[in-house]
Amino acid sequence: MISTTTATADNEKQEHISTAYDDLPTLDQVLHRKTLPPVCLYNFYIVMRDRLKQEELLDFYLDLQHHELLWNKYIKQLYKTGFLTETDLSDGYQSPRILSRLSEYSTPQRLQTPSPIPQNASSVRTISSTATDFIFHNLSKQDVTESAQRLLLRYLVPSATKDITAFLPNDLVQRLRHELEREEELLPHTASSASSPSPATVQPRRDDPLLFQEAKQYVFNHLQTYCYPKFLRLKVWGNITLHQQLGRLVIGLLCLLAALTTSLSFIFLGYAQWGKRFWLLLPYWFGIYNLLVFLTGLDPIWVLVFNKSETTTFKFNTIKQPQVKRILIPRSIWLLFVITIISITCTILFCAIPSRRL
Repeated sequence: MISTTTATADNEKQEHISTAYDDLPTLDQVLHRKTLPPVCLYNFYIVMRDRLKQEELLDFYLDLQHHELLWNKYIKQLYKTGFLTETDLSDGYQSPRILSRLSEYSTPQRLQTPSPIPQNASSVRTISSTATDFIFHNLSKQDVTESAQRLLLRYLVPSATKDITAFLPNDLVQRLRHELEREEELLPHTASSASSPSPATVQPRRDDPLLFQEAKQYVFNHLQTYCYPKFLRLKVWGNITLHQQLGRLVIGLLCLLAALTTSLSFIFLGYAQWGKRFWLLLPYWFGIYNLLVFLTGLDPIWVLVFNKSETTTFKFNTIKQPQVKRILIPRSIWLLFVITIISITCTILFCAIPSRRL
């Protein structure tokens, strides 16, 4: 009976802890800028850059997001001008149906200037297939192609400025490079009649977001599994940077050295046990405070008094994410309580030692 009661209590405690932490922001929310400091995209990038040294992966993912937005805008423009129908868009902006439809408009010749676009959607289907290269509201197919090429040159070639090939499977990198680097191929059409042969069409170099989908998912899984949990430990359960932690270690050790030196001096200089010796509480408290800040990565006074979280050294964000506040405030109170108990214990210990003047 007792064991059953204990097991039930343990289960309730586990459920309470799980409920308290289940509502923390997800990686997808952070990447889509739906969270508040300190668990925001800005702080995630700083942690990836300064602590994990993998900011290239995050840059790649964000550039892929931008490429997808560019592609979606381009497809919307084609739809508004009548080149694509609702049926074409039924599977989404990045579906194979869209790619098949766009490939129908590719030809060897490409006009350099736009021509008037008919308003009748049925007549639009009959105009030259070069219309996919027309500029709609300052956006053209060339913009999408250049965006894809930037991804290639920035991340996927040897000696790239932000080379991520070491993080991706080699066969995936080779497939991406093959599609992005190959020349456009001419595919002859079967002639409809001997007198009117169909022109050759172009198999264009791919630049659609679907090409990068596997690489995007691979990078997301790495961020989700390896990087994001470390980011949460730093920003949800702590609020200082690595350099701040190291500085607190030095300050804490110096304060404890001063406290111990003063304690021994009071003992061997014959000071009364419970008089001036009690002032040793201050250096003990300050030293233990900084040592525990170093060990936990959390400065409770910055949380409880100033509501701040450090981004880079002595640069701060206000803590706005409600879930993070609910974790940091009780944790800070508990840490202050522990610091105070340890400091009082050390002070009483040295105050109780009888004086012995040398």
